[in-house]
Amino acid sequence: MTKTILVTGASSFISGWIVRYLLEKGYNVRGTVRSPAKEKQVLDGISQEYRKQISFVYVADITTDSFDEAVRDVDGIIHVASPFHFKVTDPEKDLILPAINGTVRVLEAAHDYNEKNGQKIKRIVITSSFASIIDPSKGFRPGYTYTEKDWSPITYEQGVAAKDDPMTAYRASKACAERAAWKFMEEKKPSFTIATICEPMVFGPSVRDFQTIDDIHQSNVMIWSLVTSGKDANVPETRVPKQVDVRDVAYTHVAALEKMTDANERYLIAADESWSQQEIVNIVHESSVVPENIKATTPSGSKDYQLPEHYNIDSSKAKEQLGVSYTPFKKTIEDLTIQFGKLQQK
Repeated sequence: MTKTILVTGASSFISGWIVRYLLEKGYNVRGTVRSPAKEKQVLDGISQEYRKQISFVYVADITTDSFDEAVRDVDGIIHVASPFHFKVTDPEKDLILPAINGTVRVLEAAHDYNEKNGQKIKRIVITSSFASIIDPSKGFRPGYTYTEKDWSPITYEQGVAAKDDPMTAYRASKACAERAAWKFMEEKKPSFTIATICEPMVFGPSVRDFQTIDDIHQSNVMIWSLVTSGKDANVPETRVPKQVDVRDVAYTHVAALEKMTDANERYLIAADESWSQQEIVNIVHESSVVPENIKATTPSGSKDYQLPEHYNIDSSKAKEQLGVSYTPFKKTIEDLTIQFGKLQQK
């Protein structure tokens, strides 16, 4: 019998690729979305042949709405839904509570369902973040290698106080949500296992072409701003020098669902290549496939710029256990800027 996988936040950047990969593998997918408009966005990224395999449940507010209907009769869950934006007026209300409560509500709903239905749900994969791992106070931390054993020291209280610092508020939301997941597992001891996926900057193409600038995911917005800033613009500094392609992130989620063990797992993933804003500029100008209209609005910067010494990320666990491999950064940028080129012409 065909298995059904619940994907929360199905219209998001990462979820778009997760949904596609699951459908292509033959799964049925149930996606949570906030509205009919978001449902249409998901369907726009799916070819007609797969649309019969997907259904939707509306969860307008992950902070307060129930996931009971969403988890009914599913075999596994990939929980992606969590706010990621910088239009923050109240960090606690806008980012931190939705991230924590959304995660805990999914786990509670799955646990309650299993208690009454013979432990049907076996694995829940949760999108966490490198924000749960990195200690920003250490800066670029040359010579240090982050692993799954590292935890960000950021606190709930620091996140709430970061009214003028949305990046700190976001980091707190991800760290607190992941801690809440592990606390739930320790206290409730449910029959399912979890795997959390911690990724740094996520770049790459959307599963569907961008219709408006509002469709561009937060991390890709930074690249859009760079390649449309003009020939004479300055090239900004790079704050987080590690990255991963969105398609590799999606692959990791699906692999963590399929290759589950009896243990709970935490996976830190990142491409071996570091990146910089200057490297993006160099790729754009040297590439034979990046559209000319994008090249025309991309600055040149200093071609020989070298990124300062910085920390590394050990992603060997995901490679060994899940078979994860990483897309070259050049391909990530080329595939994304091809979509940007189409958007710029609209």
